[in-house]
Amino acid sequence: ERDRLAEIADWCIAHEIHLVVNEIYGLSLIDTGHPSIRDDYESVAPFESFGRIMDEKRSDYLHLWYALSKDLGVSGFRVGMVYSRNEAFLRSYENLNLTHSVSNHTQWVMGHVLTDHDFMTGYVKRNQERLTDAYAMVVTQLRRMRVPYIPSRGSLFAWIDLSEFLEAESIDGELALWESIYRESGVLLTPGVGFGQSKHGLFRVVYPCVTVPELAVALDRLEAFVEAHRSSDRA
Repeated sequence: ERDRLAEIADWCIAHEIHLVVNEIYGLSLIDTGHPSIRDDYESVAPFESFGRIMDEKRSDYLHLWYALSKDLGVSGFRVGMVYSRNEAFLRSYENLNLTHSVSNHTQWVMGHVLTDHDFMTGYVKRNQERLTDAYAMVVTQLRRMRVPYIPSRGSLFAWIDLSEFLEAESIDGELALWESIYRESGVLLTPGVGFGQSKHGLFRVVYPCVTVPELAVALDRLEAFVEAHRSSDRA
């Protein structure tokens, strides 16, 4: 939320600590007012870019990082950017960027895309609608499966808790479960250990990378895995 982020920014400025905010999913937002998911949220806080807070604070300790790989689905283009008012940092970054610059052709292509305001407006709107529908489909089935999940306000994935199926509370136990899910259901999740999760058994479900019918098949297969293992535990 904006107030919390502004409070963190003030603390960092007061203690002379650099704060880097990553908004790589800034346009990949979920409509939390959707009837299938709105009960998961206590409040609806509209997204506001950290850039506005930076403009208000005008501090050398605040920085914003963004890339086009998630919101526009062009990860292969390797386009990223940083926004900062820190002149010393920007001069250093320019020297580093000499060997990591985006090609002229890529700059030309993305320049045309980003300046096509009608396309971008329509794209962002359709993308958020489709992300919301797919996310609502996922969590609706997770509730039916009685699998805990963390309500999302954006991004391209959902965090789910399959720790009840761990044979061992360890990294090896989590990876064994990950492999078992894939081997038995054909559904490839992402284990939380790769993201520094302290609790074992959390997995990331990336749902926008397939069509809606394919997503339905994947969820049914995951549900079959869950039910089969619950049945075996009761036996």
